[in-house]
Amino acid sequence: MLMRKLLLLIGICGALQAQELRLLEKPVDKPTAYRNLWRASVTSLAVANALDVHSSWGKHELNSTLAGPNGNFGKQGALLKLGFQGGLLGIEYLITRGHPSGKVYRAFSIINFGAAGAIGAVAAHNYTVPR
Repeated sequence: MLMRKLLLLIGICGALQAQELRLLEKPVDKPTAYRNLWRASVTSLAVANALDVHSSWGKHELNSTLAGPNGNFGKQGALLKLGFQGGLLGIEYLITRGHPSGKVYRAFSIINFGAAGAIGAVAAHNYTVPR
């Protein structure tokens, strides 16, 4: 039950990042196009983290920071991962709010898509590891 609530919370956080996507209202200028790309990258990062949490839940965790008292990944590790992602996205939001340029959005999009790819690869590997 706790796992479902946690995955639902992660999914909602990712969905809220992309809620203002307007495709056909007006011509898209460069910063808006890159802002939409950044929002898509935030969503992909949230989904990759949710998959990683799901694939690691209850399994032995090699990262001692994310491991619980019994050495397995659980709610403590999931909350830490959620906190790290929230901190990263909060910093990105504050920077883009102060400097809403296409270059900043594009740079953060590259970082987020790269991190999402790496975390997604780890999640795919975790699904092959037996409990």
